[in-house]
Amino acid sequence: MAAGCAAMLLFNAGRALGGPFADFVQSFTPGMAAGFGADKLPGIVLGPPQGGGELSGSLDVVSLGNNGVIVLGFDLPVICDGPGADLTVFENPFHSGSIDGPIFAEYGIVAVSQDGVNFVTFPYDPVTHAGLAGQTPVLSNPDNGISPLDPNVSGGDQFDLADVGLSWAKYVRITDPGASIDDPGNHLMPPGTSAGFDLDALAALHACDPGLFASPTPTATLSPEVATATATPTVTPGESPAAHDVSVAAHRPIHVRIGKGASSASKHARIIVHNADPDGSIPIRLTATGCNSLATVTVDFDQRTAGAQDTATVRSGRRRAAIVTVSVAGASITTPDRHQPIQCELTFSAAADVPGNVDPTPADNMANIELIVLDTNDFD
Repeated sequence: MAAGCAAMLLFNAGRALGGPFADFVQSFTPGMAAGFGADKLPGIVLGPPQGGGELSGSLDVVSLGNNGVIVLGFDLPVICDGPGADLTVFENPFHSGSIDGPIFAEYGIVAVSQDGVNFVTFPYDPVTHAGLAGQTPVLSNPDNGISPLDPNVSGGDQFDLADVGLSWAKYVRITDPGASIDDPGNHLMPPGTSAGFDLDALAALHACDPGLFASPTPTATLSPEVATATATPTVTPGESPAAHDVSVAAHRPIHVRIGKGASSASKHARIIVHNADPDGSIPIRLTATGCNSLATVTVDFDQRTAGAQDTATVRSGRRRAAIVTVSVAGASITTPDRHQPIQCELTFSAAADVPGNVDPTPADNMANIELIVLDTNDFD
């Protein structure tokens, strides 16, 4: 993800449409060349799919951009494990030229969570593309009577919670893998705002109230972002969960000043994560939220590798710095004079990217950092 092309947007839409479809957008981190449909969030990705059929992709979508990430949630009832598939992810792939033509696909990595913080990723194969969303044309549309809850006719790509060891899930995270997994969209999509995975809708094929369970399933946690079709990260019943201890260090306020004649400005900061385990190495993932649409934020542990590397392996007792790029467009703010900057709070969260992990000291997993922005073009 290019610096300055990711932003965390938060929505508190509540139960917008109800029923078996996603009820709210928890967060959206656009990737490079994203933006199509974003002005219609959150409603554009809530409710039933607007499929265009075998030969046409729907335009009722949000483009994540290369390496973009979106998290959606369900109010009660949530997604539950039942016979067969439990979740359908609707994108907008289509056959090129004719019904026998190749599929124009833009893949997405799908993960689920019970708490919106710790996610487990559905196993997938980056070579065969098994287990990725964005491969099957969407046939269901409110105007054609095709049920979005019948996988035999709806189109879209299905996922079974049993594959990740969960009996229920409230949140779904979709990540565009960018150049790490090749797809037709990486070659044919011209520069603009429509790159990456295009999300149409999510549908819970089985639903329930997990509060009625006699023995709730332990919350699964972050799994490796690249897995194979045979690697299923789960927490074995009866086993004690992993207890890796990670933290993120506080940081002084981040100041961004947009100079005269400039339309935007960026500021780099070093955010430190710490592996507090007595021995061993663990992968630590750093994420950013807050400031709504004011700022774009990119987290990168390794600038020598293409794309934004938001996860790094850290040895016991050691610290690792991520380069965080915070960018602000002047058009999104107004600062009448030098004494009235825009201020908001960014939250950086660190988590051990290990299945089944329960951090013993969760209080130090987050750092709130003030962002202070001044646009000198707004005053003399």
